[in-house]
Amino acid sequence: MTPSPIIKPTRIFYNAKIITLDPSLPVAKAMAIAGDRILAVGKDEDISTLASRDAEREDLGGQVIVPGFNDSHMHLLSWGQGMDGVDLTTARSVGEMIRLGQEFVRSNPRQDWIVGRGWNDESFLTNTLPTRYDLDQVSASRPVIFTRVCGHICVANSRALEMACIDANTPDPPGGSIDRGDAGEPTGILRENAMALVRDLIPTPTITDLKRILHRASHAAAAQGLTTVQTNDLDGAATLTMRLGAYRQLADAGELPIRVNLQATMPTPNDLAAYLEVRKYYPDLGPHLTFGPLKLLADGSLGARTAALTHPYRDAPDTCGMPLYTQAELDELVWLAAKANLQVAVHAIGDHAIEMVVASYERAKQSVPNWTARPRIIHCQITRPQHLARMGALGIVADIQPIFVPTDLHFAEERVGTTSAEYAYAWKTMSQMGIHTAGGSDCPVENCNPLWGMHAAITRQDREGNPQGGWHPRERLTPMEALALFTTGSAYAAHEEAVKGSLTAGKLADFVVLPADPTQIAPDELLHMRVTATYVGGRQVFPHTPD
Repeated sequence: MTPSPIIKPTRIFYNAKIITLDPSLPVAKAMAIAGDRILAVGKDEDISTLASRDAEREDLGGQVIVPGFNDSHMHLLSWGQGMDGVDLTTARSVGEMIRLGQEFVRSNPRQDWIVGRGWNDESFLTNTLPTRYDLDQVSASRPVIFTRVCGHICVANSRALEMACIDANTPDPPGGSIDRGDAGEPTGILRENAMALVRDLIPTPTITDLKRILHRASHAAAAQGLTTVQTNDLDGAATLTMRLGAYRQLADAGELPIRVNLQATMPTPNDLAAYLEVRKYYPDLGPHLTFGPLKLLADGSLGARTAALTHPYRDAPDTCGMPLYTQAELDELVWLAAKANLQVAVHAIGDHAIEMVVASYERAKQSVPNWTARPRIIHCQITRPQHLARMGALGIVADIQPIFVPTDLHFAEERVGTTSAEYAYAWKTMSQMGIHTAGGSDCPVENCNPLWGMHAAITRQDREGNPQGGWHPRERLTPMEALALFTTGSAYAAHEEAVKGSLTAGKLADFVVLPADPTQIAPDELLHMRVTATYVGGRQVFPHTPD
């Protein structure tokens, strides 16, 4: 304990088990807060002597405090927007998708566009993709777009295709494809960049809409124990000003309960130049809002068979997936970011895409030796040993999503084969090779509950306990490693380890109160644990207590 002789705490939490993630004091009983910072951690009696009579005291009755959870990669805005549309996550057939859509239409008679997300053909009783004609049963007169859970495929009804002028003569756009029937007519399935042909027609939300959506989603995140989210919400230069404005207005008004690190997808050099110019005008966004890395997408998803593999898919030998850039294009974007000393985080799932990203990082580090921002690979799923060795040597951070495994373990080997799966989702191996890892969810692709993410990291099982012993169990993490993944790991990925990730004097007072120690209970209990309280800067944000 290192108390300050001058500053007095404004609040003390005692009679607790505090898992600090600080190696110098791994466990404590009490914590003192002064303003938005941790003043000291230590024994009950020592912390008590620091406080003046008017300091607030909270007896936690033996509950557990852990550092605030930090999701290293998600889509907060998309999650919030999904709350306004059709929730398709429960659909187990195309028929159920249609039914859910029809119910939404009846309940929302004035909705011009019918938008939904969350269907997963891998979960259907009969594994088949929906078509335009299925969605025509939802509405023939209004455009309907239902996006797959992965976010890399959507299906559009005939009205939406008509509005986008997509027919048998429409060419595939670069980095995308249009599924077609025997006569060449579109089936309604659009992959990767082809989705923009219809999505770009959806009316742009107003700044009022964005603020409402983000306010709701950020409070939902706080209820999960998330004190920071690193969210990919700045998507292209066209919407940059409005989206950034919505976040800034919420933060300035004190209506953003959690801290938000904004990842920015700027897919072209012109977009990136515009983004770098905007950043110059906002050197400080305040305590709740920061700029994060440039986020690029090198390929698609394993579920959609658009992740770029070195060899053809085992269950679709006519394709190796879909790189979204040429090597030269990716090299240029990474190099431009490196020249500005901007952090880069690239979505790469397949081994071919990972090879492209590692090569781009190697070239950028050679040509821009003063690039000090830590490069990141988001997902980093189908790796090869040589990739991991080069990642360790280059200091590349792996942004991993353990929550993917409960879903993907049921089809991953069918997609890539047993040999490639040997180094898939290789979390323990990454740690052993010195690769820093950060924990995320990719929400709304998967649930952003970090306790569920910890369960997946520890067990490598689905929520029914399959397979027994875990999928490739040698890659399981210990409970403490899993907790670190969503705390210290995510803070390190964002260059914020000096202020976040552990409960250490001087760091931000971002923490979570839990009813039990998540590192000591049976892993299955993590699936049922509920957060008692969430604090950001020493202020309780869940349960929400109005000021």
